[in-house]
Amino acid sequence: MANKEGKSEIVVGKCNSERVRMKYRSSTKIEFLPDELVFNILVRLPAEDIYNDAMLVCWKWYRTIHSRNFIDSHLRHSTPGILIRNFNCKNNDSIIVSMRQDRLVLSEFSYKFAGGGPWSCCNGLIVEYDYSKRSLRITNPAIKRHFAIPQFIRPRAHVIYPSIAYSAASKEYKVVLTYGISDGDSYVPRLAILTVGVDQSWRDVCTPQLSEDMIIIAPFISEGFIHWPLERTHVLTLNVATEVVTKTPLPEGCDSGFKFYLSTGKNLSLFVRCTVFSLEVWDLESESGEWTKMNNIDLESQRSKFEDVYCKKNSRRFVLIPTVWLKCKEVLVFRFQRPTGVFFAYNVRTHGIDWFELDCACHFRNFELHTNSLVWLT
Repeated sequence: MANKEGKSEIVVGKCNSERVRMKYRSSTKIEFLPDELVFNILVRLPAEDIYNDAMLVCWKWYRTIHSRNFIDSHLRHSTPGILIRNFNCKNNDSIIVSMRQDRLVLSEFSYKFAGGGPWSCCNGLIVEYDYSKRSLRITNPAIKRHFAIPQFIRPRAHVIYPSIAYSAASKEYKVVLTYGISDGDSYVPRLAILTVGVDQSWRDVCTPQLSEDMIIIAPFISEGFIHWPLERTHVLTLNVATEVVTKTPLPEGCDSGFKFYLSTGKNLSLFVRCTVFSLEVWDLESESGEWTKMNNIDLESQRSKFEDVYCKKNSRRFVLIPTVWLKCKEVLVFRFQRPTGVFFAYNVRTHGIDWFELDCACHFRNFELHTNSLVWLT
């Protein structure tokens, strides 16, 4: 409420039967903190704390927090966690797993997804498809904002996977849909793209390289690229900026054996199983399409730790599945092939192992890297 002098006045409660008033003025001492100091303090705070509290301290902080430079810097300082969505439990709870001081921390993810459809994340934004409403929307849960996407309508089309990726060249976000056109007993694969906030309708990507396998494979998103591993022999990659699809063969000698793919956030990782406890690791540089051999992951010396936990849950032979990178090429999370609800986090630098367990009564799936950010589309 403004008083006669034009200064804002905020009532903060009662004390000793008297009303305590805090006068908020543009000349408060906090306004005179050096800009660089304020910036460096705020950029290290969680997005939710900035949005709910810090933004309201004073106009100077408000303007700083809403600047493009601050939002980009805050994103660079933020560490992604693993967002694990629960599809089966009635309350539709989700969990986010993060690293704090080299320890795993599990916390509830308060955002309630719109429906049971597929989803993906990029820079704190979540795109999800609601099958019941046949609609798409983008949400930033940290700042509680939603963006409705133009409806996707194609005759005989069945939407499979939406993806969202950022084009640094144009500073735009694009949503990419993998869908199939019904053709008798099969589906013809298609890609459609929409530039968020620019396009009012969807554009199809015309390329002969699309494969029917794309309809059943969830894509992997890295910085400015979307990948589809196909036919155990190659990877299709969409450059989000140019909207060109390229085909990259797997490294020589990797066309057989069990393979797993994960996004590091920046590139695509390929894991080739050598034994139950060892993996060959390759890194795909998205721009050049070149594979780089990384150090193998060998967990043979840790065998007893895995066996002790697994045997308490299941008597069958187990297989370890690389599930998600928690920190870029540093902490790799594994799960067992047979559901136990137990996950291991292996630090490839220190060789340390930590673990967490989820409720097996619920069916958790779709592990996505998610960063709580201040990013928005306008």
